Amino acid sequence: MSIRFMYSFWIYFIWLGLFNLSFLDAQNSVNPFERPGSRQAKAPPVIRPAPPPPAPKPLNPNIELRGMFKFKDEWHFSIFDRGSNKGAWLKIGESFNDGKVKIEGFDPENEKLSIQGGYTLTLKNPSNQVLPVPSGQAVKKPSTPKKINTPQNRPRAITIPPRVNIPPRK
Repeated sequence: MSIRFMYSFWIYFIWLGLFNLSFLDAQNSVNPFERPGSRQAKAPPVIRPAPPPPAPKPLNPNIELRGMFKFKDEWHFSIFDRGSNKGAWLKIGESFNDGKVKIEGFDPENEKLSIQGGYTLTLKNPSNQVLPVPSGQAVKKPSTPKKINTPQNRPRAITIPPRVNIPPRK
């Protein structure tokens, strides 16, 4: 191999290296077809904490505490289900609505009834309306005069002619 060939080989190699560097530099330069700022480093995604879970729904929102009384050191509670339109008087430890509602305890100071599952019921607020109560007196019906059959108010009579028997055709 000649020196000239080696020399041209090295020149060619250096020229090729410079071309590659200029090509890489061209890739890092601004492209006129890109949007402005598209090559900037993107901000890391914001990770928000998960929202808190919703409050537990009551077992049956139609369950109401309608009344209570204490008899012989034992509390009795009137539980009413508006969905099925049924109610019952229960004591602590008894269940209602096929075992879905079970009374666990009662706080007489706050008048709160605790039900299985951690739910509490308070006495239903009154509507402050006076309900009409029927009195013990009998209600008299107004008397109506009897109708007398007179020619003016007598029903019309319809007379039906007698049936004529026609002999059958031959």
